[in-house]
Amino acid sequence: RDRKVTEELFCEGKILVLISTSTLAWGVNFPAHLVIIKGTEYYDGALKRYVDFPITDVLQMMGRAGRPQFDTEARAVIMVHEPKKNFYRRFIYEP
Repeated sequence: RDRKVTEELFCEGKILVLISTSTLAWGVNFPAHLVIIKGTEYYDGALKRYVDFPITDVLQMMGRAGRPQFDTEARAVIMVHEPKKNFYRRFIYEP
């Protein structure tokens, strides 16, 4: 119920900023003009270390930025540690 109410309020423009977990990004179905991905790692308690999100999760989060039927343009920003910048730059910009 909470997710549905939040989705409706966001789509109606009554909520302007929504902060979400990566898990919620899979469960919601509404566009955003700007998506900021604050980090591409999560802590895996079983491994007792940080591990990378699967690239499909990052793409899913980015995919929330803009939908042709709702927006003419949109932005996705990925904030990563320096060693991973080139990987994401190549992944996004090079075919």
